[in-house]
Amino acid sequence: MRPIMVELQKSLRASSPFSLVLLLVLLWLNITVRPSMAATKTVPVGVILDLNSRLGKMVNNSLALAVENYYLVHNNTATKITLVVWNVSQDNIIIAANRAYRLMHDVKVRALLGPQNSEQARYIVRLGEQLQVPVIWFPITGPSLLPPPSPSSIYIGQGLNCYQFQAIAASLKALGWQSIVPIYEETEYGSHLVPCLTNVLKEMGIRMANVTAIASNSSDRDIDDILLKLNNMRTHVFLVHMSMDLGTTFVLSAQRKEMMGEGYAWILTQELSSLTDPQVTVTRNLYTGQVLSGSFTDFFALKRYMQGALGVRPMDSNKTDARKGIENNFTAKFGGASLTIYGWWAYHTIEALAMALEKPGADNNGTKLRSEILATNFTGVSGINFNLKGGQLDQSVLEVYNVVGTRERIIGSWNPKDGFVQNNSKSGEVSGDGYQLSGPLALWPGDTLDKPPKLRIGVPRTNSFPEFVNVDNSSKLLIDGFAINVFLKAIGVLPFLLNNYEFVLLPNKNASDTPTNYDDLLCSQMKDEDLDAIIGDIAIVTKRTNCVDFTLPYLDSSVAMVVRAKAYRSKGILFKPFDWSLWLILGGIFVGATIIIIMLERNKTNEKDKTNEEDKTKEFRSNPFLVYKMDAMEFKSKSAGWMVILTSLLFILVVQVYTANLTSILTQGEKKKPEFKDENEVKSSNVFVGHRNGSWVKGLLINQMGFDPSRLKPLATREEYNLSLSNGIVGAIFDETPYLTLFLSRYRSGFMMAGPIHKTGGLAFAFPKKSSLALHFSNAILKVTQDAEPYRVLMARSSLPTSIEDLIFEDQSDTETTSLKIDNFGGLYPS
Repeated sequence: MRPIMVELQKSLRASSPFSLVLLLVLLWLNITVRPSMAATKTVPVGVILDLNSRLGKMVNNSLALAVENYYLVHNNTATKITLVVWNVSQDNIIIAANRAYRLMHDVKVRALLGPQNSEQARYIVRLGEQLQVPVIWFPITGPSLLPPPSPSSIYIGQGLNCYQFQAIAASLKALGWQSIVPIYEETEYGSHLVPCLTNVLKEMGIRMANVTAIASNSSDRDIDDILLKLNNMRTHVFLVHMSMDLGTTFVLSAQRKEMMGEGYAWILTQELSSLTDPQVTVTRNLYTGQVLSGSFTDFFALKRYMQGALGVRPMDSNKTDARKGIENNFTAKFGGASLTIYGWWAYHTIEALAMALEKPGADNNGTKLRSEILATNFTGVSGINFNLKGGQLDQSVLEVYNVVGTRERIIGSWNPKDGFVQNNSKSGEVSGDGYQLSGPLALWPGDTLDKPPKLRIGVPRTNSFPEFVNVDNSSKLLIDGFAINVFLKAIGVLPFLLNNYEFVLLPNKNASDTPTNYDDLLCSQMKDEDLDAIIGDIAIVTKRTNCVDFTLPYLDSSVAMVVRAKAYRSKGILFKPFDWSLWLILGGIFVGATIIIIMLERNKTNEKDKTNEEDKTKEFRSNPFLVYKMDAMEFKSKSAGWMVILTSLLFILVVQVYTANLTSILTQGEKKKPEFKDENEVKSSNVFVGHRNGSWVKGLLINQMGFDPSRLKPLATREEYNLSLSNGIVGAIFDETPYLTLFLSRYRSGFMMAGPIHKTGGLAFAFPKKSSLALHFSNAILKVTQDAEPYRVLMARSSLPTSIEDLIFEDQSDTETTSLKIDNFGGLYPS
């Protein structure tokens, strides 16, 4: 300081007044500004990224812009970040670890940002723990201070890395999908998909068909070969989980193969979702034949090739004006590149680190700096809440969007608490300039509402009871029957639109008269034919539940038997009016009653005779004839009264007898009783027993009822039922009640149901195990069957009896009464 003052004194003696003022100003600046500049400490921060990757470039540019903007606004800080960037390929773990060590040990960086690869991050984070340097790495789910979980533990807790797959699975279930084809990049990042998706799809009942892995260094020819195999599969619903670089190549290859249009569906995970941003541009290769001849930048964005695609990404709805200004600056500064949400995460990471470095002691103490970073919580200029309190950015709230034109339609959101929540607005929230779309949840590739692929619904070929399934060919219009009609009604009440399906005839053979065996169809052809369901008159049987999931039954059923009926005529309960034995009995009763009455009257008069004997003697002496006449008249008078009473009672008795006999005669009719009352009588008689061909009832007869298999005969149609019973070929037929009622409705007079019934699970539809459609259709069937009157109309339209009570057992209701005729009254007036 002293030499400076000496030089200043010399200058003052020789200078003019103006120079003196200038020197004073310079002296003041030297005193005030230099201490301030000396107080700003430069803090080196290391960065390890793959600058040859699209994500690496964007993150690096975001970090640089964030440093520039932060200190432009905060120009009076005690510390200032200086980025030390090293480019390391994502595939090289050893070099990444070596560069990180040199940055921490030699360059003395106070923090390290990156890398992108989770395997590299696992080593670098541990190295940072040893050297007390906080490491913030950049997985696709956002910046994190936590070490990457190992592949064996990451999926147990269903952490943040699995959230996007949970959101995807919930969206697929809401849309009614049955199966998807996952396609993933064969890296640690890509391999996260399989265990995460396996767990969540299993819970949702959605199948993963042909999981496909693609190497990161795959050539265009390799990708074309994979796409050809995928295109030959029936399922064209593809879930793509790749990095931006491989994903871009894959999508453009699919577009060249014409696999991005109608009949295909594409679902994108988080990183590829950023590529559908309208501002994102891609580099396309130019070919001369099959030879690469150059490349060009496509400014129309990748979204142009992803029409109808479905994607998930972190919720990011606060698009402020300040944010748009920074995004425009980013695009202008870095050659047309776009700043997506992943770039914003990197941008806010610099802000969080710069604020933490300002805390006392944080600039030279790694443990202190880490704790201050964890305490950072702010809402950035982007509108994103940036909080690393839990060690990593919480991105558990995701939005599900549908690509429509060059814009997006937000169809819902997902979070761990509420699951998938559909957008409540009529047309959905739309980005860009307000694309409006009402109706279904999503619009699919080719600008169609039909979800690819078509559901394959198996329908059995049958010619036994066409009331249930009546098939002419595979056309929807020529397949009819009660089971088909219930299926169509159920489709109408599903919670989602389902109009893209096709019927597949089973078994898939040329012989249309091949008996339908549901055990084979459910346990073999369901898988072989890659079916989404089998509908028809399918009985719910325990052993079949090992192969398929059933819906609730759409029709109740039980197993009973039909036998020949023996006719007999019922008799009157008393004697007939012309039966002379009746008159003999009644005459005897009348004579006996008369004698008793006379004897009783004589006993009563004896007492009077004694008391009046003296008077009568005197009267007799005077006029004996008069006394005798008076006694006779008195006796006759009393006897006549009793006879009137007795005759009246006898008349009433006769009338009641006539009435009872008349009622019995008029109401008697033909009644039936079964030839065999139960299966025990059938077995003891050693007759042949019939059953419907291909029915599971055959196993019931052998295994539970104990019938000899050699005594069983398969029958195909109700006409065979009639002939076999009528001609005595079989003594009884066992079948489910829906078929027996149809048989009896046509051939009722000679046959009847008999014996106990065996309750079964009913008739239902079958779906592959864990199918989400099974639950949807169960709820739909419940709605259809509970709407009683339309359901009865549906049964009547298929010629099904709407009630079976009048067709079951003789002792309950099966009496055939006869009409009244003149002959019925003949017994009252015998000739």
